[in-house]
Amino acid sequence: MDILKLYAQLLNSIADLEEKYSKKFDEVLKDVFNPQELAELYKKLPPDVYSEFMASLLKLAATSSETQNPLTLPANEKKKIASELISVAESLKKVIENLKEDE
Repeated sequence: MDILKLYAQLLNSIADLEEKYSKKFDEVLKDVFNPQELAELYKKLPPDVYSEFMASLLKLAATSSETQNPLTLPANEKKKIASELISVAESLKKVIENLKEDE
């Protein structure tokens, strides 16, 4: 039962994102990696914050490109990807905290 609730939460989160941006989830991700947007961020962010942000995005891209559907992977691979995603989330949280401090 709990696994169904977690899966439902995930689907709701993706749906919320898609509604917010009026785009499919994969399109939102493509926007994040848009070179023009990244160049604009480079101009606005302090170098240390930008480098942390880029490292997070590259790690996310590497993790995402490993597989199209993580649900089909063996349990150990799912855990590896989950761990990497948690690491990316923590890194992005640091970037956001740094941005808030600079305001």
